[in-house]
Amino acid sequence: MAASRVYCLALAAWMAGFGGGCQNWAKPAPGSVGSLFGSPSSEVQQASAEEPAPPGPKETVVTAAALAAASQPDSKENRKDEEDSGFALDALAPSNLIKKVKELAGYGPNEEIARAAYEEGQRLFREKKYEEAAKQFATAASRWPDTSLEEDALFWQAESYFFGDRYAAAHDGYDKLLKKYTYSRYLDKAVARQFAIGRYWERFHAAEPHWPITPNLFDKTRPLFDTWGHALKAYERVRLNDPTGPLADDALMAEANAHFIRGRYEDAALNYDMLRTEYPKSEHQKNAHLLGIEAKQRMYQGPLYDGTPLKEAAELADQTLIRFGPTLGPDREKVIEAKNRMIAEQAERDWAVGRYYEKNGYYGAARYYYNMLIDKYPYAPAAARARDRLEQIKDYPAEPPDRLQWLTNLLGPPKRR
Repeated sequence: MAASRVYCLALAAWMAGFGGGCQNWAKPAPGSVGSLFGSPSSEVQQASAEEPAPPGPKETVVTAAALAAASQPDSKENRKDEEDSGFALDALAPSNLIKKVKELAGYGPNEEIARAAYEEGQRLFREKKYEEAAKQFATAASRWPDTSLEEDALFWQAESYFFGDRYAAAHDGYDKLLKKYTYSRYLDKAVARQFAIGRYWERFHAAEPHWPITPNLFDKTRPLFDTWGHALKAYERVRLNDPTGPLADDALMAEANAHFIRGRYEDAALNYDMLRTEYPKSEHQKNAHLLGIEAKQRMYQGPLYDGTPLKEAAELADQTLIRFGPTLGPDREKVIEAKNRMIAEQAERDWAVGRYYEKNGYYGAARYYYNMLIDKYPYAPAAARARDRLEQIKDYPAEPPDRLQWLTNLLGPPKRR
């Protein structure tokens, strides 16, 4: 056990010395997501031509004694000594162990190195060397954590990925920033980038659809798998990262429309409902009502299935006519036609139930449903058919005869317990 812990600590120390990464990616092509936002932001300050090269990381040798001391097996005596000395068990958490090994390896917090890496990242960003800039910003963030410098570095690292057309890495970078700094001063720009990335992925999939499990091995602008699914995730992150921001309702509407286009009407209806209730002042309210009606109608599978979507669609049609009636224009007639069609469908459901009971000889139940149909939908086509059937079966017995009466008589009445 002790040997494995020494190996893990040594491996963590070795990995801490590398920033990772790949070779330079191509610059944003015309028409790509990066081009939607123009050139890199002017917030990157101009660096001096005589700026000295940033110092390299401090080299420190991790001794075997230090690793062995960190990997001592827990014994009762050790735990007792730790408790007596006030040792915190949180120090054994993997994240804290990695931090400790980084410090031993000379890669712990260092403001001087972090600021030098940040300045170098700015210079590389201005030169459009986005891959190298991302590495420098990553170094700056890791060498001076929990500071405003880390917040700046995380944002510019994501920006470097964005303008380098590595949209999946950029999306995750913005997400990492907003998870740690919920009220970041870069919030508006970060969610705008995530929304643009989601748009690009959705439109790319519409133009070149692929199976979700088809790997993407060459196009660095897309994720490895499931471009459409990642587009929905991008929309969702926009709404979750900034639920009251200017793009929250846009992202929810885009997600609903994406589901509608794919024929996933239940998911689309759910998102339209959320938009209507959570963003009552949204500019998408009218379309959310109209498309919500259509989505709920398409959810309905026939008279022998659940009629809840029909009922909700009819209620939504009433709400739409009340709220937007004067402004609907040509859509007003379409909503009225849809409502009448839904009323007719609901009447057909009652007709189908009445016919089922009639065919099985339960004329009392059939008469009940026919009468209810006539009362609820007196002008529906099914109501006229129900009146004809009521006239035909008005003298029929309420229930069919018991064809096993002879067996009941043979066995006698049931015994009381």
